[in-house]
Amino acid sequence: MAAKKKITTKTIKKVARTAMTAQDTKARMKVKPPVEKVRAPVSKKIGRPAQGRVASAAKKTAPKPAKLTAKGKATQKAPKKVKTSKAAARNPARKFVTLRILRGTIVGGKLVQKTQDFKVPYDQRTVVLGALEWIKGEVDGTLTFRRSCRASICGSCGMYINGRSRLACKTKIVDLLQGNESKNIAASGDGVIEISPQKNQPVLKDLVVDIHPFYDKVKKIVPYVQDGPEKEHHVNKDSFAQVNMVSNCIMCGGCYSDCTAMVENPDFLGPAALAKAYRFVADPREGDKTKRLQELSEKDGIWDCTRCGMCIDACPKGVAPMEAIVKLRSLAIEAGVTDNEGARHAMTFKDDIETWGILNEPFMLLKTKGIFGSIGQIGNALNLAKKGKIPNPLPFEHKVERLDEVKAIYKELQDNPLDVKTKAADSGPGAG
Repeated sequence: MAAKKKITTKTIKKVARTAMTAQDTKARMKVKPPVEKVRAPVSKKIGRPAQGRVASAAKKTAPKPAKLTAKGKATQKAPKKVKTSKAAARNPARKFVTLRILRGTIVGGKLVQKTQDFKVPYDQRTVVLGALEWIKGEVDGTLTFRRSCRASICGSCGMYINGRSRLACKTKIVDLLQGNESKNIAASGDGVIEISPQKNQPVLKDLVVDIHPFYDKVKKIVPYVQDGPEKEHHVNKDSFAQVNMVSNCIMCGGCYSDCTAMVENPDFLGPAALAKAYRFVADPREGDKTKRLQELSEKDGIWDCTRCGMCIDACPKGVAPMEAIVKLRSLAIEAGVTDNEGARHAMTFKDDIETWGILNEPFMLLKTKGIFGSIGQIGNALNLAKKGKIPNPLPFEHKVERLDEVKAIYKELQDNPLDVKTKAADSGPGAG
């Protein structure tokens, strides 16, 4: 029995081991073996994975995006699925406006210009500079213009927008389209915004002008305080206000661009340079005020301004260059700088009104230009005579009503002279 029991035990153990081995083998068959990472074969020519070569081939066979013409129109059918920007996704119902830009480049030493239209998205906050940057980034990277601060303090983005010189970073698209009376902007009639480079300056490319002539004229007025006998050591608030008024100029060239005198006389110093000149004449620390006024009263200076007022409208910082020029004229006459046609014309005008209440134009020409200068105007006088535009040289033939009131105004101004710089001493008619 013992032997039979021993054999039976061995048999049981053997059967159990065989069952466990079969079970383990079956379990191992269900487990997936680890996958060994295999490197892609490397190209012998450029050391690039074969997978990369396949991707490049696929990229080459992919359809190319539609090319754009000068007017921004597709020359071939664009793919149906277009990737939209994040801004477009946030605002799918965007409005579009047409920007008609006068572009130009130098070819063979000559400027060649043409207009080009761009359809640009905009909203209530979009300014012209933002629209130009959108064109440069999304449509045509060759569009050339200047910009820097985007905060209306550097003057870099000055350009001619809808018939006036403006800062692109300060001018909103909606104001140009709808009009804004407070900003002196008229509504665009056809919904197209026209943009071109500033006037009265050489164009280098597209909306970029050569600013060297502009700055050369600023240098002519010696733009810094000079030591001299007229230097004062006391600076009051009124003096600071005068200096500060014209110091707000950011040299954007807007007044220079819109100046009508510059069109007729390119040698004219221009509103910006003359406004800066006033900044130094009005500065009590300036030691050569009279010398400055003498130089500014020469040809192409303060008396060449036509007083059209365009520079006042064009200035984005409220400097009012024409007002500074008028003050320079008054200060020059006060300082005795009167040996020039401009000063003589102004003084003759004043004397005629005070005496007769009316201008004596024939004698004004004689007093302004002198005998020899008047001879040169005989041709113009004959043309005026043919048109019946030569007035009677005898002013007493024209009786002016209420002449006593005109004389009273002059008397009041003599008794209470105005401070040319501040006008603070004005206590006469209309004061305050």
